[in-house]
Amino acid sequence: MFQRILQAVNLPQEITNFEQDYLQRMNRIGLMFFVAHVPVFAAVAFFNETGVGLALGLTLGALIGPALAYFTFSNPRNVSVVHGFTSMVMGALLVHFGQGPVQIEMHFYFFVLLALLAVFANPRAIIVAAATAAVHHLGLWIWLPTSIFNYDAPVWVVAIHAGFVVLESVAACFIARSFFDNVIGLDKIVQKRTAEVDQRNRDMRVVLDNVHQGLLTVSAEGVVAPEYSARVSEWFGDVPAGTTLAQLVGGKSSKAGELFEIGWDQVQMGFMPPIVTLDQMPKRVEVDGKVLEFGYRSVGSDPEVVERALIVITDRTAELAAQATEAAQRETLRVFERVMADKNGFLEFFDEANEIVSGVVAETIEDTTLLKRALHTLKGNAAIFQINTVADLCHAMEDRLVDEGERPSKDQLALLSQRWEGLKKNLDTLLGKRRRSIVEVEDADFEGLLSAVLGDAKHEDLAARIAGWKYESATRRLVGIADKARRVARRLNKENVEINVEAGEHLLDPARWSGFWASFVHVIRNAIDHGIESSEDRIAAGKSAEGHVVLRSYVERDELVVQVQDDGRGVDWARVKAKAEAAGIGHSTQSELVTALFADGISTKDEVTQISGRGVGMAAVRAACVARQGRVEVHSQPGAGTTVEFRFPAAEMAPSPTELYNNIAA
Repeated sequence: MFQRILQAVNLPQEITNFEQDYLQRMNRIGLMFFVAHVPVFAAVAFFNETGVGLALGLTLGALIGPALAYFTFSNPRNVSVVHGFTSMVMGALLVHFGQGPVQIEMHFYFFVLLALLAVFANPRAIIVAAATAAVHHLGLWIWLPTSIFNYDAPVWVVAIHAGFVVLESVAACFIARSFFDNVIGLDKIVQKRTAEVDQRNRDMRVVLDNVHQGLLTVSAEGVVAPEYSARVSEWFGDVPAGTTLAQLVGGKSSKAGELFEIGWDQVQMGFMPPIVTLDQMPKRVEVDGKVLEFGYRSVGSDPEVVERALIVITDRTAELAAQATEAAQRETLRVFERVMADKNGFLEFFDEANEIVSGVVAETIEDTTLLKRALHTLKGNAAIFQINTVADLCHAMEDRLVDEGERPSKDQLALLSQRWEGLKKNLDTLLGKRRRSIVEVEDADFEGLLSAVLGDAKHEDLAARIAGWKYESATRRLVGIADKARRVARRLNKENVEINVEAGEHLLDPARWSGFWASFVHVIRNAIDHGIESSEDRIAAGKSAEGHVVLRSYVERDELVVQVQDDGRGVDWARVKAKAEAAGIGHSTQSELVTALFADGISTKDEVTQISGRGVGMAAVRAACVARQGRVEVHSQPGAGTTVEFRFPAAEMAPSPTELYNNIAA
C-alpha cells in the first residue's frame, strides 16, 4: 500500500517536451498570479487597518521564492513545488491582514488554492502546500492565534481545519496524478504520430536525394536536423547528430565556421527581426574549389522568432566563373579603348603598374609599409582605368594587411599574377611591336630641327632639341592626370567638380618622374573625395555648386613647383590632430600636423573604399617627393580650400643632353 502511494506521488524522471512547455506556461501564469496579490493584499490591509506597509513588504518578500525559482530552476516541476509552498504563504498573509469579522472566511483561500494546484499535475506540489498550511496553523495558533482566528479557538478547531486540508489534498493529489497520466498518454499519441511522420520523411528522403541544391533545416540553437538533401553529404560529408551549422561549414573552412557561429549568435539573441539577422548571415563559402551560396528562411509560427530555419545551398561556381570571364572581357575592351584614346598615357600607367605587380608577386617588397603603399597606388590607378579585377584584388590584400596583420596569401598573389599576365598578353596582341620604345615627333618640331640643321645652329642647341623629344611637357602630363581625376570624380558621383590645368612648357624626364606621377594621383583623389563638398553643402556654405580643382606646375627661380589646389572644405586639422595623437605622432605645431597628414595610417575619413580611407596614399606621394630631393607644403583654410605644393630642385626636371647621351650609351 505504501509503495503504491509513493508511486502515485513520485512522477517518472522523464519530462516530455509537452510537459516542459505546459509547465513553463503554468509556472509563468502562477508567478503572475502571485504578483497580482501585492495590490490586493495592500487593499485588504488598508480596509482592515492591519498595516499597508507591512502587507506590501511581506507580500513582496513572499514573491522572491517563486521568482528565483522561475528564472533559475531548469526543472519546471521544482518550480511548481515552490509555487505550492508560496500559495499557502500567501494564504497565511491574507488571513493575517484580513483580521476582522470575515477572517474565518479568508480560510477558503487555502482550500481554493489546494484545488487549483492540481493544474500542475504534480502531487508533490499539493503535499508541500498541505504541509505548509498545517505548520502555519499549528505554529500561529500557539504563537499568534489572532493571526488565524478572530476568536479564542481551541486546538480541536485547528484539528478540524487540518482534517479538511487532508481530505482535499488527497483528492487534489488524485486529480493531479490523473492529469499527469493523461499528459503522458497524450505524448504517447504524439509518438505514434511521429512514427507516421517518420514514414513520410522517408518518402521525402527520396525527393531530397534527387534535388540539385543542398537543403537542410536547423533548430533555433543552430543544430542541423537529421534530414537533409544528398548534396549536403556530397559537399560536406556525413553530418553527425548534434552538429551545428557553424561546425558543418567549419569542417571545410575554419574562418567561415567562425563567421557562421557569430552570425547565428546574433540570430539567437533576437535583438532584431529574423529577416534582418538572417540576412546578415554569410552568403558564400568556398568548399573544395566550389563557391556555395547560402540562402536562409525562418520557418515557424512566430514571425518574430527563429524557431527553425531552412537553409538552401546552391553551387554558383560555374555561374561565377562565367561572370568573371565576362567581366574580364569587358575589362579588356576598356583597356583597348584606353589604348586607342591615349596609348602613351595608358602604356606609361601599365609600365609603372607592371613594376609594382612584379614586386608584389615576387614578394621582394619586404617592408610592410612600402608594400601597403605599393598596393594602394596600384589599386587606385587600376580603379581609375577601370581595371576592377586588379583593384579588387589589391583592396582584398590591403584588408588582409591592415585587419589581420598578414601579408597577401599565395592564392591572392597567384590571382594577381594570373590576371596581370592576361592583361599583358592582350596588350601585346593589340600592339605587338608598337610597344617598343619609339620617339614621336610632331611635324612642327621636325621642321624646326631640319631648319636648324641646315642653318647655323650650334651643336648644343641641336642636342637640346633632340633630347627634348625624349621628355614631355608638364602641361601634357597634367592634362593626362586631369583626365584621370575626372574619372575619379565620376566614380565618386561628384559631377560638380571642374578640373583645370595651369602649366608651362617646361620639360620633364618621364623615366625620372614616373614614380612621382603614379603617387601624385593620391593627392588629387583626396582633393576630390575629402575636399570638394556636395553641391548641396557648397550652396549651404555660400559657395557655387560647382567645385574647382586646379593642377598647376611652374618653375620659380631654381625650383620646380607642382600644386594641387581646391576650393573645398579645407583640411580638418582638429581631426588630424586627434588621429595623430591616437597614433603617437607629433601634433603640437602646424609643421608637425602637416607631417602627420602625410604619415602612414592617418586618414580623416572613417570609411575605407577603393578610392581612399587607408591613410597610405599621402604617405606614398611624400616618399616619392623626398626621393627626388623635394619637400611638401600644405596651405589650407577651413571652408576656403587647400593647396598641396611640392617643390623640387630644378636640376631634377630632366638630365642634360650630355647626361642623356651617357645614360643611353651606358
